[in-house]
Amino acid sequence: MKTIFKRIKTASPALYYCGIGHLVLMVLMLLIVLFDHRQLMGINLWIKPMKFAISIAIYCLTWPLLLQYFPFERLKRRFANFTVFAMTFEMVAIATQAARGELSHYNVSGGYNALVFASMGIVIVSQTLFALYMGIVYFKVKAVSISPALLWAIRLGIVMAAVFSLEGGIMASRLAHTVGAADGGPGIPLFNWSTIAGDLRIAHFMGLHALQIVPLFVLLTKVKTARPAIVFSVLYFVLISLLFYNAMLGRPLF
Repeated sequence: MKTIFKRIKTASPALYYCGIGHLVLMVLMLLIVLFDHRQLMGINLWIKPMKFAISIAIYCLTWPLLLQYFPFERLKRRFANFTVFAMTFEMVAIATQAARGELSHYNVSGGYNALVFASMGIVIVSQTLFALYMGIVYFKVKAVSISPALLWAIRLGIVMAAVFSLEGGIMASRLAHTVGAADGGPGIPLFNWSTIAGDLRIAHFMGLHALQIVPLFVLLTKVKTARPAIVFSVLYFVLISLLFYNAMLGRPLF
């Protein structure tokens, strides 16, 4: 474990410290939950910021492991720095809205709330498009210090994560993530994905984590050639697409 964190820190100190900072923030929010019992849409106000802190930490700590094989140093630093800015901005917006007792997403009730929601959208879409560009540039990288399987897994994992991250635009346009019912209804524990209607967050979540799941497939199976990685990526993409389609029909996953 120490070796992995050392590699992450070496590849990108900025993303490393951003990731560690959000892990610390998650623990602090967990402590806040013990004292602040206010609820919004049936759950504690701080649960959502806490989940975002965990997600951002994983995202920031994953990218350096992918960027260690990326030879374009200037572009790599710019991406890391912008990602730190974007994730920090997102976290500050979500946490401050929680402190105010307000929703951070889909909240256009009043000028300030609408400004926060719009600003979050602009920043995160910009970061996602930058990530997509990094995935495209990765197709220029040659399999020298990395197996063809892992190289393709990184390429396709980045692109897939960016594509399904942009699915957030559909939720934003609808001002809701539930299809066929109002947001905030019955949901599964922890994730709160709807158990009575379609939930667009499922495909969004699974798509974002293609960034980790596709490379992990290669590492765990120890395949070396590109074909298994590509086949797995295609199957995973189809699965997430079906989850998205199911949600758009208003059908719950469970």
